[in-house]
Amino acid sequence: MSKQLLVWGCLIAASAAPAYAQTNTGDTQPEESITELREVVVSGTRFELPIEQSGKIIYTLSKQDLEQNAGKSVADLLNEVPGIQMDGNFGAPGTNLNLFARGGRSKNTLILIDGVPLNDPSGINASYDLRLLPLSQIESIEVLKGALSSLYGTGASTAVISITTKGAGENRLGGQVDASYGSFNTYSGNGALQGSLNRLSYFVAGNYLTSEGFSAASDEQATEPFNADGLQKQNALVKLGYDLTEGLNVQGTVAYDAFETEYDGGAFLDADNVQLGDMLRIGLVPKYQYAKGEITLKGVYAINHREFQSAYPVAYEGRNVQVDLSQKHTFSPSLTSFVGLNVQNFAFQQQDALAFEDTQFALIDPYASVFYAHGSGLSVHGGLRLNHHSTYGSKVVYNLNPSFLFDLNQHLSVKLLASGATSYITPTGFQLYSAYGNTDLGPEESLNVEGGGALYWEEVLTLNAVYFSRWETNAIDFVSLFDDQGNYIGGQYQNMAGTRMVQGLETDVEVQALDQLSLAANYSYVTTDDLSTFYRIPKNKWGARVNYQPGQRTTLSVKYNHTGERTLYDWASGGEVSLASYGLLDVYVQHTLLHQKLTVYGALNNLLNEDFVAIMGYTTRGRTFNAGLTYSF
Repeated sequence: MSKQLLVWGCLIAASAAPAYAQTNTGDTQPEESITELREVVVSGTRFELPIEQSGKIIYTLSKQDLEQNAGKSVADLLNEVPGIQMDGNFGAPGTNLNLFARGGRSKNTLILIDGVPLNDPSGINASYDLRLLPLSQIESIEVLKGALSSLYGTGASTAVISITTKGAGENRLGGQVDASYGSFNTYSGNGALQGSLNRLSYFVAGNYLTSEGFSAASDEQATEPFNADGLQKQNALVKLGYDLTEGLNVQGTVAYDAFETEYDGGAFLDADNVQLGDMLRIGLVPKYQYAKGEITLKGVYAINHREFQSAYPVAYEGRNVQVDLSQKHTFSPSLTSFVGLNVQNFAFQQQDALAFEDTQFALIDPYASVFYAHGSGLSVHGGLRLNHHSTYGSKVVYNLNPSFLFDLNQHLSVKLLASGATSYITPTGFQLYSAYGNTDLGPEESLNVEGGGALYWEEVLTLNAVYFSRWETNAIDFVSLFDDQGNYIGGQYQNMAGTRMVQGLETDVEVQALDQLSLAANYSYVTTDDLSTFYRIPKNKWGARVNYQPGQRTTLSVKYNHTGERTLYDWASGGEVSLASYGLLDVYVQHTLLHQKLTVYGALNNLLNEDFVAIMGYTTRGRTFNAGLTYSF
């Protein structure tokens, strides 16, 4: 009860406080207001909204941000976002990835691609494998933190990462080709065609990458060097759109992503193992737009395959079918509703063990949310979602998110925000139906509170800060079972008793010091009352960036990211070990030629050749380089 009172107390205070900040109570923005709306975001409400009106702090990686990171992966860029820690991205090219957001793990973060949740139903945590996706096919990324299950459903308990792939261009024919070479004999080639022909729009892209890599396991305890572990990736993406009528459009997508990577036998242990992974996804999105809104149907079929060739070979296939029908309706300039129904069907099979029909389950989620924006600067976003699971039953979640935007003077505006929300994570098929499964499992649940604000000084400065607390219950974990004599007899996934509390702070600032010079910095802090669930997560993390254009055709970017100490459990010694902090300095430069059609670029990552340990027993890359050419037409 005290947690619920804290949630509502924060929300009431946030809603009431602005009444003293501005006396205008009209239904439109007062004429003397100087607030200029900046970038438009989608992930906070699932429809387009100026960032100032959003009650969330949303981090956006634009097309320019993505392009100025030669030699990096999607995971590398996410690792630089405040409040996110990636594990595995600094290892050999195909190393398994783990994502930690606000103290949660990969299962707590939902990955969206073009607005559709994607995952691997065959995995223990059903997390989407970011190794599949090439950076070259991405237009932008929005990162939204907090409890978001009322908007997006299961898995969105600490963050949502919304990835938008590239699309059609305005001309009849356009495109891009790119080729690069980097450390460890890494070659990458990308090509894309895009355009619009009357009612038809299209985007076709392909990507290929190969790298000799280096040993995934550390050989510091070996008498001879370990073999290198390489990576190969192939990606193809086709997007077609057609305007059937003035208000009715249909978009179709077919994407195939695959990789083959070598991996070792474990910490300090060499081996000649191979992992294969691929995903085929097919999507169809008809959208009807009318005077006051739009109706969208998103249908997706995705099937993925994972195979491990080692001393313990195993192969899995996952299948995900989902349909999401939604309607956005604008009742007035102040009031917008967003309602819908989401249906997902999951299944997986394990070679020689489980068939699709043994592991199938369904989720049926009706949801509704309302966004209200008053002319005084007050905005309120609230929503409900009913999750119905074919195995365990139903669960209701909610969110309430008020914010207030007001002007301090002609140049300075401030946004105050708060939110209270519940969230959940459904048991995965593996946790329900595998040899270790338990069909009596219920969903993991959490109660979330956050409060903070933003400061906007025209186009010169943006400062964001938010504090959050989260209480997690009913966590699912693997429990070892023993007989009366203490002999191990197996294990099972079970819901854990007790509550874990996580809290922290995230802040960032961006300054456009000159037309040619911009600066940015960020800091995040996160902690918990149960440190045994907090292994490999740094309490402190910060970074800084400088972008400079010495000329119209040249761009220089310098980044520094510092990761604080992490604690992990060392099974070899039977105790906890502290990993030292580390900082990485990266430099990127590009220059355009031929009327800005040809771009020459290069990067030095980990410029100071920092020697650090990210995962005990595994290597990390030192100083690396990457250089390439991009031609646009």
